[in-house]
Amino acid sequence: MTSLSEILITAPWFTKECLERLKERFSVTTNILKRWFTEHELIDIIAHYDAVIAGSDPFTAAVVEKADKLKIIARRGIGYDNIDLAACKRRQILVTYAPIPEEHQAVAEFTVALMLDLTKNITRSNNSLRKGSWEREAFRGANIKGKTVGIVGLGHIGRIVARTISAFGANVIYHDPYVSCSEFKAVDLLELFSAADIVSVHVPKTNETEHLITSKLLGRMKPGSFFVNTSRSTAVVHDDLLMAIRSRRIAAAAIDVFDQEPPLHEPLLGLDNVVTTPHIAGLTSEAFSAIDNLCVNNVIKALEGKGKLEFILDS
Repeated sequence: MTSLSEILITAPWFTKECLERLKERFSVTTNILKRWFTEHELIDIIAHYDAVIAGSDPFTAAVVEKADKLKIIARRGIGYDNIDLAACKRRQILVTYAPIPEEHQAVAEFTVALMLDLTKNITRSNNSLRKGSWEREAFRGANIKGKTVGIVGLGHIGRIVARTISAFGANVIYHDPYVSCSEFKAVDLLELFSAADIVSVHVPKTNETEHLITSKLLGRMKPGSFFVNTSRSTAVVHDDLLMAIRSRRIAAAAIDVFDQEPPLHEPLLGLDNVVTTPHIAGLTSEAFSAIDNLCVNNVIKALEGKGKLEFILDS
């Protein structure tokens, strides 16, 4: 009797219908840890598996070196900086990712929701009211209409944010050295941070974007402006952002991504002018269903040798 291929799903959650599709064909191990695997945990178990549907777990060269049977890592999301692509290529392990429109839409909608939260003081006034206070003047908000919104990175998500927020009557400017878009005005970073009432970051994690946003830029922001990051924490120098918020140079900020997740001893969590969320911008039912179906399809094709895989990555 031929043994079934072994599949590991590292995400602590997975669409039920997609899980059943896998179980019809393969032996499936799910994650009961309610967190991502560590490098050492993956090193201990990865040799057992023919395929992995991966989250943000660290698939380092050390992990890949132990992956004796592995044929495919299907990354369950847009970012893939946690996977050593060169190591996978050496071991002839396919790597796919999931840049699907449903997740782009989810993150963009979440970003706009955070802009509205900050400008209308929704979270802050809610927290105050729950503590028994009835303050109104302290939470006077601001209209989006007429404000300048600066988008750092005009990829799929940044462009949806730009189009959505412009429908509120905002003036949108952007910085992206790889994009030319006649819909909105392109500016350099210094001009963007100087002119914008709201700055929203939408860049991938690369060597070029690491520590892109420093005190040099944050210090140029208008007093009373707002800052939103739903992309990658590495794009911003953490201490510089913290200083700008504490000094009230930035009136309020919304942060969905952190250097360490979950964050431990994170000063931002203690600031009353910061809205923090646990990296949930892309977490919608529609996005999950589309991503999980894509990952399952790629795993089935890779293991059964039938059909062309979608969104294959190359080092």
